[in-house]
Amino acid sequence: MDLKRVTRTIKLKFLQLNKAKQQLFEEMTVEATDLANWLLTLPLPERRKLTTSKVQTRLMSALSNQVIRHTTSDAGKKAKSFKRFPPEVNNQNWVLHKVGTTYSVSFPTIKGTKRVPVEVASSHWQPVLEGILNGTIETGSAKIIKHRNKWYVYVCVTEEVPQVDATNTIGCDRGQNNLAVVAPKNGFGKFFSGKKVMHRRRYFQKRRKQLQEAKKFRALKKWDKKERRWMDAVDHTVSRRIVRFAEYLNADVVVEDLEGCRKTMKQSKKQRGDSAQSRHSWSFYSLEMKLDYKLAMLGLKLVKRPAPYTSKSCSTCGTLGIRERHHFNCPHGHYHNADLNAAKNIAQWDGFACSLDLKRDIAAMAMSDSENGLLGAAPNWMKTQSTGIGD
Repeated sequence: MDLKRVTRTIKLKFLQLNKAKQQLFEEMTVEATDLANWLLTLPLPERRKLTTSKVQTRLMSALSNQVIRHTTSDAGKKAKSFKRFPPEVNNQNWVLHKVGTTYSVSFPTIKGTKRVPVEVASSHWQPVLEGILNGTIETGSAKIIKHRNKWYVYVCVTEEVPQVDATNTIGCDRGQNNLAVVAPKNGFGKFFSGKKVMHRRRYFQKRRKQLQEAKKFRALKKWDKKERRWMDAVDHTVSRRIVRFAEYLNADVVVEDLEGCRKTMKQSKKQRGDSAQSRHSWSFYSLEMKLDYKLAMLGLKLVKRPAPYTSKSCSTCGTLGIRERHHFNCPHGHYHNADLNAAKNIAQWDGFACSLDLKRDIAAMAMSDSENGLLGAAPNWMKTQSTGIGD
């Protein structure tokens, strides 16, 4: 059986921290931030030659070495300064323990190695922690992070998941009026309405405008973070339900490749100014990433296909038709909900790879020999086709 390696991060809250431990973690964060900012003042070649013995810090070598590594990484090269740099421990220097029903994590600090109990808030983390203890799950680095006045340890884990031979595919059409519509080629689909999200986005926008006019910038920053947390929770809920639907049908999920859509899709100035309508407020990428890792944990796959004409072709006969808001009408008399029609098209074909004369009433699904377009090609058809240069 083929196995796939899946890496993810789990978030564990420290249990009943006293003031001394909280102060210790705060001092570690300050030390790590100061060291990272000092390293950024040095030229990159000189930074790469540094070792823990050549830097002055209260951090133990396991912690300071991770700071050096980060500032010489691709992400560290682009940074100008760090407002807050969480201390990080590599996988060789932190250990998970279990006594009775209580889990704890030991790691180096500025005052020696400490062992701190953690709270398992989510029941689905329990098998992961047991896998770490019995060696079936690999561990990566661990970060000590303060979030909303609570201290957490973020642990990177990698596990092997059996690959599932999916017998079906379901298409996922993402939008605004409907956050997502998923459906197989044949059969029923599921709708995830975006009306409440649009209403709440306008509420957030109105409140944000009031805070800006009152020049309450600190409150404005907290408000922005609140909106991001709320939208992140919505994406988690939607992605979890889509994955359950895919698991029920034993299907891989196919989505449109919407990279760069904000630049290519036309939008009026009025829509751009409305937070509920503006494409800059869409969280397509967030939903896509959550779908990807949740499907991977079940051995299923997320597939990306070209977006052109998925909403302009009939999912029944493949003929180009007319879409008006929520309605799609085919010249051959077929009627579909526009989003459901797009989801079914995404599930069964790869989209067009080149231009098409939209005025021609022809079956798009049978255009494999047409000079104006190609349907049913591989997702990377445009990259692999001959250009005629040098042939």
